[in-house]
Amino acid sequence: MRVKDNGNILCVCAVIMCVMLTLGLCLMLSGQGFIGTMMFEGVKSESVYFVCSGPYNDVALARSSAELVKNRGGAGYILGAGNYELVYAAYSSKANAESVSSGIAGTYVKQMDIKKSELKWADKEEKNASLAALEYYDIAFSTLTECADKLNAKQMPLADVKVKTSILRQQIEDIKSVYGQNTPDVISSKTAEIKLAHMVALALIDNLTLNGGDAAALSSLRYAVVQLVLSRQALMDKI
Repeated sequence: MRVKDNGNILCVCAVIMCVMLTLGLCLMLSGQGFIGTMMFEGVKSESVYFVCSGPYNDVALARSSAELVKNRGGAGYILGAGNYELVYAAYSSKANAESVSSGIAGTYVKQMDIKKSELKWADKEEKNASLAALEYYDIAFSTLTECADKLNAKQMPLADVKVKTSILRQQIEDIKSVYGQNTPDVISSKTAEIKLAHMVALALIDNLTLNGGDAAALSSLRYAVVQLVLSRQALMDKI
């Protein structure tokens, strides 16, 4: 019986030592303890794929080509300086981008990487608020892309596009408002950048051209998606 008891005591001691080592490691890794490490959240990295043509050395040629692309429903966004690339559309899936590019002579797929952020600068409450605030991007990207794709495929009339973008604007306005309420006393460059991103997203929606026919609306939607991606990329570089 004594041998058995000694064995049980050794097992208990071993378990306690493991728990203590785990807690110590967690504290070193995150400064938030075991639960903080296990439940740690951040914004994951991701990639977006642009269908492009170019590069163009002459900005005048790039601009005239952009107008042709816009007239056909493409974004017509001029990217870069010196060597200009013309963006037709943006996709979250590389396969979709390659499929579209294969049908447009002279185009190629350009990968745009968006950095992840672990939001280490924020305390627990501010981190939770920031994570919720950063969801504006996924909502805006998916809604604008869906509207563009369905409008292009004649699966959504322009009237419905107007309704969906109006709802989208209110969703982002709500996200912006809640973030402002949850970070009223926070004055930092990080929170300011997130709030600025909300304003940019709202401005993109406000500047959509939805009254000039399907081609103009389609081009405007795709242009807004490209700008949204570039805005998000810049934001995540800063936070």
